[in-house]
Amino acid sequence: MKSLKIVHCAYFKTIYIRGCFWAGMAYKLNNGLTRLGHNVVSFNDRDVNRAMSWFGAKTPFSIRKTNECFLKYCLDIVPDAIILGHADIISADTLLKIREKIPHIKIIQWNVDCINPYAEMGNHNIRNITSKLDAVDFTLITTADKKLYERFEPQKHIIGFIPNPVDKSIENVRAFENPHPDYDLLFAASPVKLREFADKMCYGKEIADFLKRKAPQNKFLFPKIYDPALNGVNYFDTFAKSAAVLNLSVINHDYLYSSDRMAHAMGCGCLTYISRHTGFNDLLGEDEAGFFSTTDELLEKIEFYRNSPKERALVAQRGWKHYHELFNELIVGKYIADLITDNFNSQDFPFPTIG
Repeated sequence: MKSLKIVHCAYFKTIYIRGCFWAGMAYKLNNGLTRLGHNVVSFNDRDVNRAMSWFGAKTPFSIRKTNECFLKYCLDIVPDAIILGHADIISADTLLKIREKIPHIKIIQWNVDCINPYAEMGNHNIRNITSKLDAVDFTLITTADKKLYERFEPQKHIIGFIPNPVDKSIENVRAFENPHPDYDLLFAASPVKLREFADKMCYGKEIADFLKRKAPQNKFLFPKIYDPALNGVNYFDTFAKSAAVLNLSVINHDYLYSSDRMAHAMGCGCLTYISRHTGFNDLLGEDEAGFFSTTDELLEKIEFYRNSPKERALVAQRGWKHYHELFNELIVGKYIADLITDNFNSQDFPFPTIG
């Protein structure tokens, strides 16, 4: 495969660095594509918009100038492809202007957020994705739930799944090797945002209180709820100190949907509790994660693994190894590159893809 020239427009958090965004999809795609021999240059639409406006506000003037800047940027570079990750400031009109000047270009958009319309931000994400459908070649989303694809008219547009990748240079700790973790269970969530748990929508604080009440012997860490938020290097340092992580996304019954917390937790070698309703047990073994179907089963497993640290470490290690095999930055980078070069074959990938 020839070396590709790619412009990747996404939120790279170069001004406001908080949470784990420096370990997100944008950086891992860049790393994977670069390690495969491709030239990836980054454009941060949100930071350019801030530079184009007073006090960093998003205004009609700053949006227009950002799009003009992106158009010039691409015409100067003449890339083989544009990748867009939550590049909500860049308009479909700008992409069509680029197509006019660079007819051979391929354009891919990816989105890692929930697209279930019943979730708090679901309709917002649907609108953002839909706004560019007629200007892109491929739309990749971190759910393989095809009933949710219907909103994007899959008979007219190519829609597919992209997993949350791990990267050996980012998820570079092995919690299962820690014989004396500081915490039995880590659960990070907003205390005031709803997420699905036990077949109903609960606030993060309600879930934390439930765990404290039902499993009081555990040493819990509840960032943003009862403990400080995890930022910067402290984020992965805390995974290294945690035996297990409860992975609860906003919605937990959309097929293969999860926030990237699951990639961080499994990638760092923590035993990760995952609802079977997500369908991830189709790709991962029951002996590679703490799969549960009910809150009773979750509580039973939390108690079992607290009292069985050797078995917990073995399960975590198996999950860590398999997740790195399935969803590493190189295989996800190859997926992107193969779509760009028309060399795509779904049989090359161990996860659902497009179509």
